[in-house]
Amino acid sequence: MEEQKDPAIELTRLDPRQRMVIRIYALISGLVPFLALCGGDLAANSLLGWPYAYLTGLGVLLYTISVIVLPGRRWRRWGYHMGSDAIRIASGWVVRRETIVPFARVQHIDVSRGPIERAFGVATLTLHTAGSYNSTVALPGLAFEDAGSIREEIRTHIRQDLP
Repeated sequence: MEEQKDPAIELTRLDPRQRMVIRIYALISGLVPFLALCGGDLAANSLLGWPYAYLTGLGVLLYTISVIVLPGRRWRRWGYHMGSDAIRIASGWVVRRETIVPFARVQHIDVSRGPIERAFGVATLTLHTAGSYNSTVALPGLAFEDAGSIREEIRTHIRQDLP
């Protein structure tokens, strides 16, 4: 497992279609805060006499950044490396998280896809391990076929480790 800890090992990037999935989630989740800023702008205008469009302009700027700029940046910060006895998953832009999951600790594996992921042909591989803290490790944005082949490779390792 020592090979997993080497930061020089190149991480495999997520499927490029995951960028659009992240963008759509940002579009959906950013809608409520954007509408709240527009409502706050209307309230500030009618109750306090503030000029209209300051908060709406801020909302447009933040919404545009969260939908256009940040998804690509988030996508670039995800990666994984399949080793001979473990998988290393790295993510995070502000807070960098690197998780190494030894195959011997994996209890079961899920491949899941919501409607947006299905539309773009990507899936999330979820590894369930023994323990309570961080016992579930997810790797989103894999091509559906890749998620299935990684699942089968890990299952092969699990079967070999059984007595």
